[in-house]
Amino acid sequence: MVAVLRLTALFVGLGLATSRIGLVLHELVGHGGMALAVGGEVGEARLFWFAGGWIRYTLDEPGPAALLLVNLGGILVELAVGTALVIALARRRSLAATLVRGIAAALIVHAGWYFATGTWHGYGDGMLVYHQLGAARYPVAVVVGAAICALAYATTIRVLVPLAQALPGSRRARLAGIAAAIALAGGLQIGLALGEIAVRGDTLYGAIMKPERERVIARELAAWQREQAARGIVVDDAAREALRKKLARQHREPPFLPILGAALGLSVALALWRGTKRGQAHDDNITRGPSARAVAIAGLCAVGSIVLVIAIDLAFH
Repeated sequence: MVAVLRLTALFVGLGLATSRIGLVLHELVGHGGMALAVGGEVGEARLFWFAGGWIRYTLDEPGPAALLLVNLGGILVELAVGTALVIALARRRSLAATLVRGIAAALIVHAGWYFATGTWHGYGDGMLVYHQLGAARYPVAVVVGAAICALAYATTIRVLVPLAQALPGSRRARLAGIAAAIALAGGLQIGLALGEIAVRGDTLYGAIMKPERERVIARELAAWQREQAARGIVVDDAAREALRKKLARQHREPPFLPILGAALGLSVALALWRGTKRGQAHDDNITRGPSARAVAIAGLCAVGSIVLVIAIDLAFH
């Protein structure tokens, strides 16, 4: 139990640090840096403590290429940083190098996830690509989704399986322990993010993250209500809700986001199941599992990254 709790604390610290540093890279270096690189200006920015954020920039008559580059700047920076770290640490076998490789892979997976789901559903950084690709967005999103599932599988074999093998007990106990640590740490981070979004009620962030399908339904519903008002017809709640449901059926699309989420989860689970069959840790440097010092460092990194995000957010207000 102590080993599982220690592993959970490690995952919490690394997860928070990765998501906060990734947010700064994504918004400021990615979108902001790309905007400045093509001659634009950066205005307001909002970075959430535990969730996402946004940055407001202006571009003077940008061409299609420049607009696409700035729009995808955050995703491109995450991919570049994650790939560089994976390559640089490919031959390192220490616990620290293994964990950083896991962080790097997480950045790449997040970038691919955001691109694939945003391109499919038309939200966030994938909104522009959604409109440019049209129906071609579906195979593109599927290919990217398959790629990050493969990366998640490989990363689990290289990072999570050794950590699972370091846990005491039988193979079943180790699998249960690593699963519990992942679920607890992931659930905490998701809960913090969703709770902050609900408390903040940031309308701009909500609009950015709204799928194109919902925007189309809202526009058509608003146009119908204006038409009815012009005719002197009073629209009651029942009629409005009936039309909303009808429009929702008309604009129905396959639920790619939950499907990709399930595929990622299955990739990790399959890798853990197959990897732990070997009966020993893949690397002797990780056989003892994370030390209290490693957990403390991860916690300090998490606190420091949250403080950094808060400081940057305050600097823009």
